[in-house]
Amino acid sequence: MGGKGLRVLAFAARLVAADEVATMTADPMALTQGLSFVGLAGIIDPLRAEARSAVATALKAGIDVRMITGDHAVTAQAIGQELGLGPGAISGAELQALSDEELKRQLPFLHVFGRVTPEDKLRLARAMQEEGMIVAMTGDAVNDAAALKQADIGVAMGSGSDVTKQAARMVLTDDNFGTLVHAVEIGRGVYDKVVSYVRYQMTQLLSLVFLFLAATLFDVNRGVAMTPTMVLFLLFFATAVGVIIIAVDPGDPDVMSRPPRDPGIPITNRSAVVMWVAYALVLFLAAFVPLVLGPDEPSPTQASVSMTMTFVVMGLGTAFNALVNRRDPTSGLTPPILRAVAIALVPVGMLLLATQLPTLQQALLTSELTPHQWLVCAALAAALPAVVELGKLVRRRRREPAEPLDPQWAVAPARALTTPRA
Repeated sequence: MGGKGLRVLAFAARLVAADEVATMTADPMALTQGLSFVGLAGIIDPLRAEARSAVATALKAGIDVRMITGDHAVTAQAIGQELGLGPGAISGAELQALSDEELKRQLPFLHVFGRVTPEDKLRLARAMQEEGMIVAMTGDAVNDAAALKQADIGVAMGSGSDVTKQAARMVLTDDNFGTLVHAVEIGRGVYDKVVSYVRYQMTQLLSLVFLFLAATLFDVNRGVAMTPTMVLFLLFFATAVGVIIIAVDPGDPDVMSRPPRDPGIPITNRSAVVMWVAYALVLFLAAFVPLVLGPDEPSPTQASVSMTMTFVVMGLGTAFNALVNRRDPTSGLTPPILRAVAIALVPVGMLLLATQLPTLQQALLTSELTPHQWLVCAALAAALPAVVELGKLVRRRRREPAEPLDPQWAVAPARALTTPRA
């Protein structure tokens, strides 16, 4: 029965003589002698319907799940197999017999721990941390507080003690492991949005810096790539709208199919900076072309088609930048895309008004563009999304395996011993 995941109770009985009634009332345990075996009863606490899928999602996301319980190791192993956990089960007594070095060597082979003490949980948390793992530990009893405090993320159950909740960094009010996995998904989504926002803003700011720097160095239009009012107009009606596109995006649907990121790598890392500069250079070059090769001579004091085209290319590039950089490395053209495109039409419409309305033309020093010039501007601005999507395609092909990672292989000892750490 234990092998089937049942908690087994043994029952025994004896007859109580008349002269033993007083003893039974005073100390019932004094009569636990000469018992006759009656039978066994198996009790099961059924798994929640979402438990298996939550574990599968965690394993797919590169999160190794281990079960630590007070149940017998045999019972715990059966439940672990039903959940789809990795191989290996050990009892608390066997765990205590292992040295710290032996425990670390066997960790890839152990995923179920039965009959463990609070001291064992604390030791396991430390051992995994010493192996370079980020540990999230759950618990509900008072004596679990030390292990939760030791873990990188202590998770207390809502039905647990107040001491445990105070020691934890997170409280699961519904006692549901699936909620914890969903919290990881939300956290990854939030982090992706922050990275997307920084990447988008840095691309915009660096492209403007490059544009004015080049105009100054090469004495193009006396160093004035765009008028100050043009820059302010783009910041208010293009860049700000791009931030909205990133904010309302529901996030990458494959966020839980990626391995965990290295916490030691900050947002401003070498590869990220290279990416920002590369994207900014593309947008800068696209906007600089009409300023140099435009149909007329640009002027810092009078409206010109060349400077207007530079203004339009920067505006369209800003909208395209938000559309494609809202996700990474997933393509920014994946659904849902219609709402993002609808929002991106706002800066496009404002650019059209800026080149058509006399009042805005005077304030911004813009001139009306022909349909052909608009097509040229759109083609130049499209260089940025083309480069961004091509770069993401290359990175996806380098990073992703040829076939989806099997959840069982994700926790297999062979993979743990052969896969290099981030």
